[in-house]
Amino acid sequence: MNWPMLIPLIVRYGVPFAEKMWNLFTKGGVPTEADWAELRALSDQTAKSQMTDALIRAGIPLDSDEAKALLALTV
Repeated sequence: MNWPMLIPLIVRYGVPFAEKMWNLFTKGGVPTEADWAELRALSDQTAKSQMTDALIRAGIPLDSDEAKALLALTV
């Protein structure tokens, strides 16, 4: 796997998904069902879900004006 193969994955699915793909590729062998489940979960993340998770981790209430403003910027 090389950069021309990784860049479209990063753009479309984000760094965590591309990193998981890279790790699976370099590990070799056959991906397990758990590997596929993790990839599916990573590909289901949206900008809004990632922002929501980040706000929760930061302890910012989702109903605060700041959180609402940040969430409004995500798709």
